[in-house]
Amino acid sequence: MGNWKKRTSGWVFISHSSKDFEYVRTVRDYLEDSGFSTLMIYLKSLDKKSKENLMKQILKEEIDSRNIFVLCDSVNARSSTWVDWEIKYVESLPDKIVTKIDIEKLKFRKCTELSKLDNLMNSATIYSIYSREDKKKVSIILDKLNSIGYRIFEDTVSMKLGDNISEKINLAIKETIEKGAVLIFISKNAEKSNWFWKEKQMALNEQALIIPIILDDVDINRFPAFTNILNINLSKRQIDNEVISQISDAINNKSRNTN
Repeated sequence: MGNWKKRTSGWVFISHSSKDFEYVRTVRDYLEDSGFSTLMIYLKSLDKKSKENLMKQILKEEIDSRNIFVLCDSVNARSSTWVDWEIKYVESLPDKIVTKIDIEKLKFRKCTELSKLDNLMNSATIYSIYSREDKKKVSIILDKLNSIGYRIFEDTVSMKLGDNISEKINLAIKETIEKGAVLIFISKNAEKSNWFWKEKQMALNEQALIIPIILDDVDINRFPAFTNILNINLSKRQIDNEVISQISDAINNKSRNTN
């Protein structure tokens, strides 16, 4: 269709011992082949006690700028002062996605160990229905979901004046049904949006997997189709990793229950 964002857009920091480089490179290549941007860093010029503070500052900035932390665990890594420091720093951060790869197991069970990374590459697709007045808040949620691998339908990418918008949306919803869910963002703005109600009805007609997400203190009874569907209420919550994990779990649970 040409309206889907790329499959992944995650930025990965790979924590490892330089002694495991050949095996860690396998992890890096697997991630990059899947669309992630990775960093496995070793700066020989800074490997001096006098440069320790500078090295920590560089590592902090790199870890802060990446949403995913992959630990390549091994005997070498566990004896590395730098790996230990990186782990402790990441543990102090609330919004990092952390995955651990066992290098010893990778040597003998490569496919099994690499499959742990597949959790970062959800193949589920997401179609979202919301009022354009809520676009700023919704976009934050969708971008975070996209960063952990979900394919997001972006209706502004290729729709042009004169397109059969209803037909394109219906096709997108049908594609979502195959493996994914429709996120319906409920709000006071949505209640007043004619297009919201039209899209909502399309999703209901197609019997799509629907996850209602409440954005404000709107009365859910104004949306009778969703009063008996388990919803995610964000009216008094910040959009953090806990929220994104809750949405992701809801998508995956619904997908599994239909397979």
